[in-house]
Amino acid sequence: MLSFTEPAVTSGDADAYATARGWTDWTGDETVKAAAIMRGQTYLAGLYNDRWATEWENDQAPEPVKYAIIETARRELVSPGSLSPDFVASRVVSRERKKVGPLEKELEYAEATGSSSVRPQIAIIEQLLAGLLRQAFGGSVALTRV
Repeated sequence: MLSFTEPAVTSGDADAYATARGWTDWTGDETVKAAAIMRGQTYLAGLYNDRWATEWENDQAPEPVKYAIIETARRELVSPGSLSPDFVASRVVSRERKKVGPLEKELEYAEATGSSSVRPQIAIIEQLLAGLLRQAFGGSVALTRV
């Protein structure tokens, strides 16, 4: 399982991954990068530690998990706190009227029902981790009748 306090990847690992992908936004000193790595890893640990299909130690995390940590770290480096935004349900706008010149338009937003509805969906993370997770509750299971 991923640790909430010890990083599973180094800044050097992340630098190599970023260079191979041509990221120009993976910048900053080691302290800044290390902090982004821990925020990204904490995000993944909170979401997935109870769903790993197999058990492993933090320092032996599978490569796709390490890559997912780096992907989340990049997002945290560019926009700290973006993976786990604060959420206040009573402040969600459901309708808004806007007047533009002689025209008036009404906008309606999907109403958020909880903090998970404001959490970003990151396709690359889901793709990297798909084969390493147990089926989520509510998924389908193949049954064989004998």
